[in-house]
Amino acid sequence: MPFRRPVPSEGAHPRESTPKAGRQRLLPVLDARTVASPLAHPTADGRLECRSCAHRCRLRDGDRGICGVRVRSGDELRAPFGYVARRYIRPVEINTIFHVMPGTKSLTFGNFGCDLACPYCQNAYISQAIRDGRDDQTPIDVTAEELADEAVRERCSTVCAAYNEPMISVEWVRAVFEASKQRGLKTAVITDGHTTPEALGYLRPVLDVFRVDLKAHDEASYRTLGGELGAVWASVEHARELGLWVELVTLLVPGLNDSADAIRSIARRIAALDPDIPWHINGFLPRYRMKDRPATPPSLLVDAAGIGYGAGLSYVYASNVATLVELGHTRCPRCASNVLERADYRLARSTLRDGACGACGARIAGVFD
Repeated sequence: MPFRRPVPSEGAHPRESTPKAGRQRLLPVLDARTVASPLAHPTADGRLECRSCAHRCRLRDGDRGICGVRVRSGDELRAPFGYVARRYIRPVEINTIFHVMPGTKSLTFGNFGCDLACPYCQNAYISQAIRDGRDDQTPIDVTAEELADEAVRERCSTVCAAYNEPMISVEWVRAVFEASKQRGLKTAVITDGHTTPEALGYLRPVLDVFRVDLKAHDEASYRTLGGELGAVWASVEHARELGLWVELVTLLVPGLNDSADAIRSIARRIAALDPDIPWHINGFLPRYRMKDRPATPPSLLVDAAGIGYGAGLSYVYASNVATLVELGHTRCPRCASNVLERADYRLARSTLRDGACGACGARIAGVFD
């Protein structure tokens, strides 16, 4: 069955703007928790251009961005601040980050809204809460310092912004990360990568890791989700230029990106950029607006991993299927021995020695201290 974008009447189109009861209840609560954003540029026609994501929404007074949470008020662009929708203490690997402080914990938080409208989103209850008019979600007030202190108290190595698109709340993320860096913690965004050089540059002083969901192989497929592939690749390349650690994740979605040609196209593009960029290939599970689609067969994930290695990539993973344990391990690119072994996104065994393979001494790419 070919991939089909949900129609606006289903409430998942990124430009859909018809008021819904739940949205009318949630938005005033969120709008009361905002600050003026520095990522706004006045245009010749009197609008403000928001520069947090690649949509670059041009807003009149009272207009709301595609994300739903950034809104113009007078001469200001107001951005989310001072709350989370969810936060959890979990192994850092659960964020699909395998080469940053393996075997340690992270505090991971997320907010509401998103600049894309993926019909298979596993976090749609918060990322699409505004578009879907949900009235069962409320923000949890918290300060940046309280989040950072909690991470220290729980002996986390890393603070991660995830679950929805963090760059649409980049002012808040920066505040949390500033507090985290002051306490000696690593920081990471789990992002769709559909952002701007301005937003990434704004966050860079307090950011260590740029983990990107690379959702498709061509522009036509990205447009079905409400985004642009070119903007994502540009942000990945810019992140590397800024010295950030980058890992990429592709969920194989039926009819969107699960053909051999699509997988090969992504793998070759990554390898051309840097073969040491870890690539995680995850299996689709029926959820949200795609509950009628079959789960990705494990055999396809095995084949996709083979395509990744065949393209010259050093680190390829397929780790969200329990039967593919071996494809969740980090192998040494020189001697092929297991350096980091995982079970259910948790580190089970490590032979890593000062960032190198314990068997042959080859350097393993990553952030390990």
